Amino acid sequence: MAKKKPVLRAEAPKAPPQVPNRKPQQPAAPTPFVMNDKWYIIILMAIVFIVNARTIGYEYTYDDAVFTSKGNLIDLPDIGGLRCIPGLFTHGKNYCFDKSNNGSYRPLLPTTFAIEHTIVGGFNPSVSHFVNLVLACILMMLLFRMLRKMLPAYSPYIPFLIILLFELHPIHTEVMASVKSRDEILALMFSVLNLLQTFKYIENNKTKHLILSCLYFFIALLAKESPVCFIAIAPLTLYFFTNANLKKIVIASAPYYAMTALFLLIRGMILESGAGDVSITENTFAGIHNFGDKIGTILRIQLKYLELLVFPYHLSFDYSYNQMPITNITNYISIISLAIFTGLFVYAIAKFKDKSVIAYCILFYFFAMGVTSGLLIQIGATAGERFTFIGSLAFCIVAVLLLARLFKSNIATVDYAHARNLSYVVIGISVLYAGRTMARNEDWSSNMALFRSGVETAPNSWRSTNCLAVEYKRMATSEPNQQIQATECDSAIKYYKKSIAIYPLKADTHADLGAVYFMLNRFDSAKIYLGNALNLNPKLANAAGNMGTLYMNQKDYADALHYYRIVVKDNPNIDQTFIMAQFNLGACYYNLQKKDSSIIEFKRSYQISPDYFDHNAVVFLGRIYREQNNIDSAVKYEGLARLFKK
Repeated sequence: MAKKKPVLRAEAPKAPPQVPNRKPQQPAAPTPFVMNDKWYIIILMAIVFIVNARTIGYEYTYDDAVFTSKGNLIDLPDIGGLRCIPGLFTHGKNYCFDKSNNGSYRPLLPTTFAIEHTIVGGFNPSVSHFVNLVLACILMMLLFRMLRKMLPAYSPYIPFLIILLFELHPIHTEVMASVKSRDEILALMFSVLNLLQTFKYIENNKTKHLILSCLYFFIALLAKESPVCFIAIAPLTLYFFTNANLKKIVIASAPYYAMTALFLLIRGMILESGAGDVSITENTFAGIHNFGDKIGTILRIQLKYLELLVFPYHLSFDYSYNQMPITNITNYISIISLAIFTGLFVYAIAKFKDKSVIAYCILFYFFAMGVTSGLLIQIGATAGERFTFIGSLAFCIVAVLLLARLFKSNIATVDYAHARNLSYVVIGISVLYAGRTMARNEDWSSNMALFRSGVETAPNSWRSTNCLAVEYKRMATSEPNQQIQATECDSAIKYYKKSIAIYPLKADTHADLGAVYFMLNRFDSAKIYLGNALNLNPKLANAAGNMGTLYMNQKDYADALHYYRIVVKDNPNIDQTFIMAQFNLGACYYNLQKKDSSIIEFKRSYQISPDYFDHNAVVFLGRIYREQNNIDSAVKYEGLARLFKK
């Protein structure tokens, strides 16, 4: 059967493919820039450095020189920087300056200066200020990270605003501009490092974090005693910002208690008994003798701190006697303060179980400020803006959170673009803070600028007025122009008299004022104030030495002898005053024709300091022996005199 051929059929032509009617493509919108933690940290570090950068050109001021150019750092120039460090850990804070082994145990601060000295070959205030700013930058980074750990559900913009206020707050000018206040930066920096390790232990339960926590907290205590407040703040923080149970919190807090106990043990072994005793001019609490006055004064000071945190305008380097006068608990200022802080405490307790961040900040502030309040221990100052450094962090947290609540900002998602009102207010406050801080920085440019500002903002402070008087006296002593010297002496007299009016029982102030009158050849006034000084302190060497010289210049050698004997008998230090008095004893006896006594005193003078007065002791000895026809002894000392002159 024949196969059928396939029938070929024509296929319908295919329609051309339909091209969709597309609109011209628009360029893709750029991805919006999102600020991450790194950028927030960079901005914070840049701002704190720039605002305080002018301090790099400043001098050492006030106590700075005690730990640097005027301190010996355990004979640092003789043995080299790093080799002195072991000695710093076996002596008190003031040993480098006056060889006294008391005050406080803070070896970390002078250790950093010893390292500086080794690296740059000496003490340089610009280097010291630069190091302070670098450490401040590191601190701001760590504080931001700590807040991110504490507030993980919050937008990073909230911690950024908090640290921005903290780093620019004018009350911190002293910490940023004073080289000595590096101890505050170091103390808080290592405390934050410690707290971060505590959080890590809570997260992963690894022992290494407890070990690092111990290390960091001990270093913080070596910087300054103020971090001891973290023995309460640490468990408080873990309760509020973690889900750890009580047992875990106790274990995580153990390093704080262990290191505090170790530190106090070492401190007690190194410092002399009675260390830390201060006078009323250093700390008003030294003059308080009843509990009501103590509590009232504490409340007055704490209210002042709160005032300065809210309105940081009239700032001073000193608030000692009598700027913060003794105040009884019945005083209206104390009552107002008690009412405010009682209300805050009641609120914190009421919100404790709710883990309110504001309640946490109130308790944080109480613990931080309690260390330096004078309630438990007496410290070396009545009050100081640097004492607010740790506690002010809580103030800044509360300020930002209350503003966020006021502007109804969503703290979980807030950023600059979606919280303009909050941003404008906080940034506006920050700009005001920055301007005030930069202006306040200028006060720390030199001692004269610092003390002048102190007298203006704390006019009732004995220390402020006395420091300014001492600075004018120092300038007058080194001024060759007699007219300028007289003007500076007049300024010194003005402020010495003002400091005496504030506290008339300070013998050194009367002695210094007498010395200024002596410099002006106003001997009657000099006698009055030198006499006042010796009435207050009969063994005061500089007053007795000046009084002796005054009588000697008036050729009253018998009275001069009386005062010079006070110096050499009661002065334990072989200093310039002692050396001069010992030499002048010989001169007085010589002028009184008591040559045997004169020989004894000149020999002692030569033995103590053979180079004093270009070896005038041997010149006088040669003269006296020749007058006595003791030719052998005369030739001996005349030969020594010729030898020395060569």
